[in-house]
Amino acid sequence: MKEKILLISKDTLRTAALGCYGSELWKTKNIDELADKGTIFHRHYTAAATSAMSYSSMFTGKYCHELDRKEFTEVEVFKGESLFRILESKGYACHIFWGESWFQNVVPYTKIYGEKTNFHNLDIEQKVGSERIKRINEEAVIQETLSKIVDGVLEIIETKVFIWVHFPHVLYGKACYDSDIEVFDEFVGEMRKHFSDDSIYITSDHGHMNMSKGVPVYGFHLYESAVKVPLITPRIDHNKTIEFPTSHIQLMDIILEGKIIHNDHVFVDTQYFLQENRKLAVVKDNFKYIFNKRGKKEELYDLEVDPGENVNLLQRQVEEKGRGKLYWLDEIYYYKKWDAVHSVYRDLKAEKDKVWREGSFIDELLYKINFKRKYLINKFRNKRYLIKRKGILDSNPFVINYKR
Repeated sequence: MKEKILLISKDTLRTAALGCYGSELWKTKNIDELADKGTIFHRHYTAAATSAMSYSSMFTGKYCHELDRKEFTEVEVFKGESLFRILESKGYACHIFWGESWFQNVVPYTKIYGEKTNFHNLDIEQKVGSERIKRINEEAVIQETLSKIVDGVLEIIETKVFIWVHFPHVLYGKACYDSDIEVFDEFVGEMRKHFSDDSIYITSDHGHMNMSKGVPVYGFHLYESAVKVPLITPRIDHNKTIEFPTSHIQLMDIILEGKIIHNDHVFVDTQYFLQENRKLAVVKDNFKYIFNKRGKKEELYDLEVDPGENVNLLQRQVEEKGRGKLYWLDEIYYYKKWDAVHSVYRDLKAEKDKVWREGSFIDELLYKINFKRKYLINKFRNKRYLIKRKGILDSNPFVINYKR
C-alpha cells in the first residue's frame, strides 16, 4: 500500500462532465490523463443518492440497508471498521478537507471516522438554493478559493497519510452546478505535482439529475445521471477499464488492497427503511430494477438499449394523450428481449425482497406524522420568504439580494 493516498471527490460530479467519459463541454486534461494511465470504471454506482448516506457506505464497505439505520437522523457512532480506522491502525494520519457546512451537516449522520481523523472545514462553498446567487465569477476569487484547498493540503507533512478532499456542489466564485469542472481539474493538476499518479483516486459521492426527466438536483431518484458516478483509480490488475457494475461499497477494498470483485448485482438506495419515500435500485448486467415504497411502484430498464431510462419495461400499456388512446407497449416499442423481461424482473425483484424491510405499523405512522409536520413547517417558511420577495422577483428576476 502506498505511503501517501489522495482521494479527490466532488459533490454532484457526473460522468457526463469528464472528458474521459465522453464529455466535450469541459476540458479535464489532468483527470483524463489519470484515467489513461490508470483504471476507469464505466459503470460505477454510488450506494446512496445523498452525501451522508453515500459516505457511510463508501468508507465502511456496507450498503445502507446493512447499517441498521431507520431514518435520516443523528446516529450512534458506527461500531465496525471504516477506511479511516483501518488506516489509522496502520499508522496513517487521516485528513478530510471539505466545505464549512459539511462538518455539521454530515458528521452527525455518519460517525464512521477514526479517533484521530483531522477535519479541515474550509470556506470554499457557494450555496445553491431558492435565493439568487450573486454572480461573481471573477478569476481572482476562484483562484483564491482554490488556493485555500491547495495550500491546506500542502501543509500536511506526515509521511504516511490518507487525505480526502471533497469539493462542494459549487465552488465559491462560480454560480452553477458543473460550472467549476475545469477548476476541479486544475486542482487535480496541482496535486499531481506533489503526489504520484498511482496514489490518486477520483470519484463523486453522487451525481445529479441535471433536469433529466424534468427533475432538478438529486436525492430522491435512482436514474443514471444521479447515481452512476465517476471512479478513476491507479491501474488495477492491468485493467484499463472496468465495464461491469461496481459499487461505492467496494471503494475500501480498491484503496486498501487494489482489488475488484465482480459482484452479481449492486444496490442503490435513497433513504433508510423507515422513511416513506424510499426507493431501492438493483442493478445486474445491463438491467436496473427500481422499487418505490410510496405506491409500491416498480420500474425496469434495459440500460444497454435505453440508457436514458425512458421505457419502463414493466409498463404494459401507454396512453397517447393527443388521441386519448391506449396502446400495448410491446406493440409500439420494438425490443428484441421481450421474452426475457419476466425472468429478469423476477430475478431482480427477488434480490430486492431479500434486503427490503419496513417498520412496524406504529413506527411507520409516527414517522409519517413527524415528517409531514417538518415538511409543512419548511413549506410555510419558504412560502413566507417567497411572499416577502414577491413583486421584486416578478418585476425583475435578476435582482440580487445576497450577502455572503
